[in-house]
Amino acid sequence: MLRLDKRSLLLALVLVVSVVAVAVGFALRGGASQASASAAPELQDGRQFGLITSVDLRTSPGTIVFDPASQLTGEEANRAAAAHGDEVPVPNDVYKVNDDATLHTLALSPAAEIRLIDWNDCCDAVKTALGGFKASFRGSDGYWGFWVTLEQGVVVKVEEQYHP
Repeated sequence: MLRLDKRSLLLALVLVVSVVAVAVGFALRGGASQASASAAPELQDGRQFGLITSVDLRTSPGTIVFDPASQLTGEEANRAAAAHGDEVPVPNDVYKVNDDATLHTLALSPAAEIRLIDWNDCCDAVKTALGGFKASFRGSDGYWGFWVTLEQGVVVKVEEQYHP
């Protein structure tokens, strides 16, 4: 008959509890392969088009939630519209495609250049302070979208897009 002393029992108990804790952690996260497969890919530096769904300037740095999309023109726009069952030729020669609803929360540089459409003196984009950006933000009403420029993963420029 095998006899275990108190120290051996304690070590065995610690080992069992540790294994159970790791197993529970993987189960809650969906396992290692699922966790890595569901992670949203990081956005590349540079200028890209999409929708901004929210702006938060309460933190430092501020953040925006960005939904990348494609803005197409010409024959590329018409082909995409046809593939989606939409009107061809596309109105105003512009078609937006957003087949991936992945949202990205991006840091907004305090020195970011913000250019918004001046709706009172249509329709040039004018420099706006961060506070003005937040105050005028229309959320999902920003149908026309925004061009966002990233440098080292931080938003350094936001430009509102206009279409007739």
